[in-house]
Amino acid sequence: MSNYELMEKFVDIIEKERIRQNIKQSELYNSCGISSSAYAKFLKNKNTSFTNIIKILVALNMQDNIEGLLTSKNFISIKEIRLKQKNSNRKRVRNES
Repeated sequence: MSNYELMEKFVDIIEKERIRQNIKQSELYNSCGISSSAYAKFLKNKNTSFTNIIKILVALNMQDNIEGLLTSKNFISIKEIRLKQKNSNRKRVRNES
């Protein structure tokens, strides 16, 4: 999926939820602290900051949609990831004498 297609999907999901909740566009962008031009650009050009997307999702009470982005895979910390990378890069060579 391209960046544009991902943003189209964000716009579609957000607009459907906004309409379902019977919220006007102006009410939404005002409650988020986003300018009307920024929201219009988001809808038309499918372009906005990640911060604005989060603000909109929170305003629509859609925080659960963010949870999937915040899950990590089988690692406890960044230190552990680096240690695993360091260990996988080490290769021992045996001397065959």
